[in-house]
Amino acid sequence: MLVPDAQPMDEPEGRRTRRFRLRRLRSRIALGLAAVALLVASAAWISRERIAGDVIDDYLQASDIPATYDIVAIGPRAQVIENLVIGDPARPDLTVKRLVVEIGVGWAGPEVRRVRVEGARLFARFDDGTFSLGALDPLIFTGSDAPPALPAINVTLSDARALLESDYGRVGLKLEGAGRIDDGFVGTIAAAAPGIGVEGCRAQTATLFGKLVTRDGAPRLDGPLRIGNLQCGRAQLAQADIGTQLSVNRDFSAAKADLRLTGERAAYGDFSGESLSGNAQVNWSTGRLALGHDLAMTGLASPQGRMAELALEGSWRGVDDGSSGQWDGTLRGQGFDSAGDLADSLVSAERGLAGTLLAPLVAKARSAAIRALDGASLRADGIVRHKGTDMSLVVPEASMSARSGTRVLAFSRLNARVRAGELASLGGNVLVGGEGLPGINGRIEQLTGDGGWMIRAAMADYAAGTNRLAVPRLALRLAPDGAFAFDGLVTASGDLPGGGVTDLAVPLEGTWSQARGLALGTRCTPLRFASLALSGLALKGRRLILCPEGNAPILAYRDGLTLAARTGPLNLDGSLGESPARLAATGVVLRYPQPFAIEGLTATIGSDDSEVRLSAASLTGRLDGATSGTFTGGAARLAVVPLDLDTITGRWSFADGALRIEDGAFTLSDRPAQSPVRFAPLVANGASLTLLDNRIVADAVLAHPASGRSVAQVAITHDLGTAAGRARLSVPALVFDDSLQPDELTPLAKGVIALATGTITGDGRIDWTADTITSSGTFRSDSFDFAAAFGPVRGLSGKVVFTDLLNLTTAPDQTLSIAAINPGIEVLAGTVRFDLKDATLLSLRDAQFPFMGGTLSMRPLAMDFSQPEARRYIFDIVGLDAAQFVAQMELTNLNATGIFDGTVPIVFDAEGNGRIDGGILMARPGGGNVAYIGELTYEDLGTMGNYAFSALRSLDYTQMRVGLGGDLAGEIITSFDFDGVRQGAGTSQNFITRRLAKLPIRFKVNVRSENFYEMATMVRSFWDANYIRKPEDVGLFRQEDGRLVPNAKPVQPPESESQP
Repeated sequence: MLVPDAQPMDEPEGRRTRRFRLRRLRSRIALGLAAVALLVASAAWISRERIAGDVIDDYLQASDIPATYDIVAIGPRAQVIENLVIGDPARPDLTVKRLVVEIGVGWAGPEVRRVRVEGARLFARFDDGTFSLGALDPLIFTGSDAPPALPAINVTLSDARALLESDYGRVGLKLEGAGRIDDGFVGTIAAAAPGIGVEGCRAQTATLFGKLVTRDGAPRLDGPLRIGNLQCGRAQLAQADIGTQLSVNRDFSAAKADLRLTGERAAYGDFSGESLSGNAQVNWSTGRLALGHDLAMTGLASPQGRMAELALEGSWRGVDDGSSGQWDGTLRGQGFDSAGDLADSLVSAERGLAGTLLAPLVAKARSAAIRALDGASLRADGIVRHKGTDMSLVVPEASMSARSGTRVLAFSRLNARVRAGELASLGGNVLVGGEGLPGINGRIEQLTGDGGWMIRAAMADYAAGTNRLAVPRLALRLAPDGAFAFDGLVTASGDLPGGGVTDLAVPLEGTWSQARGLALGTRCTPLRFASLALSGLALKGRRLILCPEGNAPILAYRDGLTLAARTGPLNLDGSLGESPARLAATGVVLRYPQPFAIEGLTATIGSDDSEVRLSAASLTGRLDGATSGTFTGGAARLAVVPLDLDTITGRWSFADGALRIEDGAFTLSDRPAQSPVRFAPLVANGASLTLLDNRIVADAVLAHPASGRSVAQVAITHDLGTAAGRARLSVPALVFDDSLQPDELTPLAKGVIALATGTITGDGRIDWTADTITSSGTFRSDSFDFAAAFGPVRGLSGKVVFTDLLNLTTAPDQTLSIAAINPGIEVLAGTVRFDLKDATLLSLRDAQFPFMGGTLSMRPLAMDFSQPEARRYIFDIVGLDAAQFVAQMELTNLNATGIFDGTVPIVFDAEGNGRIDGGILMARPGGGNVAYIGELTYEDLGTMGNYAFSALRSLDYTQMRVGLGGDLAGEIITSFDFDGVRQGAGTSQNFITRRLAKLPIRFKVNVRSENFYEMATMVRSFWDANYIRKPEDVGLFRQEDGRLVPNAKPVQPPESESQP
């Protein structure tokens, strides 16, 4: 091993002065102790006990050193002092249990022959770069410029100890020995420094035990330094034994150390070693330091693998503070064994690429890498130069070889520079290949301007079976933070999930970073292929432009492979299974492992009369072997069927030549050729469809969108070859209530019926060929209630037969029964005959109802629902019995007789506003009677008043005319005209009433009401005063002298009250 020599180097005067003073420190400590001993001995000899005390005290006071001591004996040959304490007695800096100074007589007179020190205790500090012995500093640091040297005093040390407290921790020392300090001293030194170190780098234990000798003014230490549990940042060392031989020259200007190192369990981050061994030589001289080393670590382990041995041999020379220097050396390693982590990561990559052409290539590279790295060795020669925070590295050659000796990785002319802790430049050549690995060569070079690097590389054709991959050219641009961008060309052929590709050529462009992994294709890229197959969909070769989807790259790999590419508009020819197919799309998004997506898809399957046109706003599918996916925004149209499917969504799959749709949802809408829309859109959920052998089979349940109520079940079959098919409709129970009304299923019902309640059942069918379409159906209800324009209808029942279900055309003369209808007065148990054409033309043939002893009928009427129009409903009343009318209206205190006939026209304008237009009821000849059969409750009101009430109690009339008119949504005006009126049976008579009865009397009564029931209430109140309470009973009036006087002012002024 080359042993470096310290080389002189000029350095600033200030530095030399500081180092000179530090070298003198150790000699001055010894001189100080000797001076104290000599002082005490001289004083003892000259002045004996009393005079010696004064001399010692004066000397200590002159040096400003506080001290106490006991003089035990003063003699011509020896002086003895005990209990010497220097410094604060509570915290002394030096204590000596016993100090004996032996005196002899030389040519110059008395002299100190020996000093024996027993039980010395020295306390020192080293803070912020300054060493201090406390009160002893004036004796040690005198400011003298004399070179440091050990004193020529013969001493004997017994149980001498010291404690040094420093910024690095506490150090305890013990020294015993005897001999002349500068030449011939032999002693033993021991030191312990638990927890010594700096923040971030400490040793749990550190001990030193060695032999200390001096010869010709130079000290020498020989002994082991042991360190336990050293941890510096990410570096750890469990145990180290360092055999130390240290020697210092007589003026402390140079030192040399030979070190023999053995250690156990060393680690740095994820790297660890079982043992560490070697030797080193250190040479130090004024301002210079040289280190030679030959170190080896065995049992290395890392996430990438294990290595039996790694050795580092070299030397370093530089300034003694380590701020600058140069290292030259060689790194050797042998017995490399790739770790399971490396193999597992490649297996994981292979698994993530399953089904693609890259999976077998990764498998081949994985096997080759394991084979090449198992038992591999490495060697690297290097030169490192550093100064301050700058460092440069030069590696003339570095290589890794397989067990067979084949070189699988090589670097040459590699150089790097670090400035201020950051990589500033990097360059060199790299070569990979052999042992089945891909053949890769490249060069790295420094870029000017931004501090990055450029790597130019190429990979020869790499094949595994029918899967091939090559990179004819590739340029990588590395950023200082380790991320890089690349640009090149990749050619490939092989497997894809659910298919394959041949002669694929893809310009390679992307980035890589530790945080984001690989990103390939960050801009639009032209893609060429000879053929592309994806699960039964075969496409002819062409050139496509692939662009990244959103902000994601086309291809990415971090924990697994992802693919996300988008194309522009496409128009492709090919085949789907056995059927020709033409495809068009506004864009395609290829994804893996997520579903691919086709946007704005239009597909025409089959040809000529069997053509089916399908579209989807978005269709997605998986490329992982099971060809399936979802679609949204779909539409389907068969030219011969006037119904469209829109907003289709669902799950699709393709297997064994069959295309299947499950969990389908769609909206069914009417597509009339010319007439208005007949049906409101219906929705379906859970629909299914199968396309197999050019035959479509589908089923669905149609429902009302808002309520979700089931309307009909549909089963469809269609033959693409013959363009023929059929649909079967089943309505098990269509319920109308507050949640669903007829006008929500067909707009033709709006303004015709409302407030419907009831259940409808039925079935229908639609059949079609390439040229024709027919439909039919029968629907029924046992009880159906609704409100019509002429009044509420209750209990509608019967069945309706449609000869054209799609156009809502019935067979002629359909008959339905009606339990009750109420155009103002309820009529019961009627029938109605009608027919419907094209869903808009309703012909009402007849409507008949029994009505209060007679009949009520509505005259024939034709209605066109396709446009707004005025409609006139004319009701004929024949044989209405007044007695039944009074009973049905529950006028319990009235009796009436008479038979009436008449007509009541009800007219609705185009806006749906209805009115009674001149309704008339006439009593038949013979007249009748109207009588009040209750008790009169009014008091005697005089002759005329009593006559009026007596006359009204029973009236015989010869003619009565009832007129009806007014707004159905407002006020109905009913006029009663009585002619030939006379008192009827049971009325009171007297002289005056008999005379007045001979006069002709006509009553005319007008009633304003909201309906017929309100009118009946008002008529009843004419006779029954209790039916409407008397005003004085409710506190509105009081009687004074027979007159009604208001009790208080009205709550609101008259002008705010209702006016007639």
